[in-house]
Amino acid sequence: MKKQKIKKCKLQAGFTLLEAVITVSIMGILAAVVTPTYLKTQTEAKVVMSQTNIYQLKQGFINLYLEAFVKGQSDVWPDEPADNQMTYSWADATTLYDNRTVSQLFSGSKIVMNPYDNPFLYYLLPATEAELAGFRIDDPDTGVTQSFRP
Repeated sequence: MKKQKIKKCKLQAGFTLLEAVITVSIMGILAAVVTPTYLKTQTEAKVVMSQTNIYQLKQGFINLYLEAFVKGQSDVWPDEPADNQMTYSWADATTLYDNRTVSQLFSGSKIVMNPYDNPFLYYLLPATEAELAGFRIDDPDTGVTQSFRP
């Protein structure tokens, strides 16, 4: 028997330039397709969060109104902040008809902020011939707004 000569193969180390270019191209295409969808989803999530937070604020003020209505009180809406911003300091400093602060209307005695961690805007709505006085809460960052008149 003759011994056959076996050639030893060198193991390939690393990537070829062509493989690297193809990989980077595929990653670029995926990023171009996925990024707009991701950003749109993030924006939509912040709008939903803003709606939820405004609803929570609105419910706190409606509960205040209903408690006062049962006790025969009227004109229970908190005063507007000077700059209309519902900040922590405003919520802690504003005393209601029953000696609670605005913060105490909410869980954890803390007023919520919008998804960008900015304060919501609070406006009193004066009574008209057809409607009672109420309030409006706006989110300047997302454009979400809610109002209430009993």
